[in-house]
Amino acid sequence: MSWQLWVVIALAAAGLVLVAAARIRHARKIFDDITDLNHPIRLMPPATADDLARARARHARPEPDRHRRHG
Repeated sequence: MSWQLWVVIALAAAGLVLVAAARIRHARKIFDDITDLNHPIRLMPPATADDLARARARHARPEPDRHRRHG
């Protein structure tokens, strides 16, 4: 029975190593994209007046369940 526990622990550890390696690889890819000086810069399109109005309206009317409470 003891060896079965070790098998489960080894599989869990292997899974964690694979997840960590995938996250590190993704982070490195993003870091390389950020630090690449020869990469063309993609600019976002400018915000329109409608986008700004929607953002202001969202900010002015917070969600009903999210009231600030003190105490």
